[in-house]
Amino acid sequence: MPDNKSFQVGLTGGLGSGKSTVAKIFSVLGVPVYESDYWARALYFDPDIKEQIIALLGKRAYINERQIDSAWISETIFSSPPLREKLNAILHPAVARHYQNWLLAQTHPYILKVAALIFEAGIHTHMDMNLMVSSPAGLRKSRVLKRDPYRDALQTDKIMEAQWSDEEKRKLADGEIVNDEKQSLLKQVLMWNKLIASKL
Repeated sequence: MPDNKSFQVGLTGGLGSGKSTVAKIFSVLGVPVYESDYWARALYFDPDIKEQIIALLGKRAYINERQIDSAWISETIFSSPPLREKLNAILHPAVARHYQNWLLAQTHPYILKVAALIFEAGIHTHMDMNLMVSSPAGLRKSRVLKRDPYRDALQTDKIMEAQWSDEEKRKLADGEIVNDEKQSLLKQVLMWNKLIASKL
């Protein structure tokens, strides 16, 4: 591994699994975290990307110069798989380029890349290790409905159905963090932090 390249750990999980919560614990431990969803939303306002998105979805995608209509975009693309694929074809390469520039600036022994579609989009093949956050489907759904008031149950179901199941993710994951509100997330993250450090 080059001196200027950190060990890359992918972290994924379905909608409402709690991957962002897990990522925050790693962050508190000093691990640099790249939140793909956050940067994807930010890149909506890159002039070139904005032009492509408006061409694909129309101006309705933007509420104003600083805000996208997340609820409308989500409903639109999860009701049309071909449209979702076209949007991903715009955003995924842009996020990948942004991530590579971010990665070059990191000096910590390892970093965490958080993305909902690590396996679906083939991102896992570029990581040194991939972890998944799992959670019962019912619990995930209740979290989303409580967290995102703009989503209804039907839309939440559509998104969850479009993502790989935990069973599919396990086939490719190197490890699993269970977020069922029964097991300690902190203990699990500390264990993985120690294990990852032992590999460096």
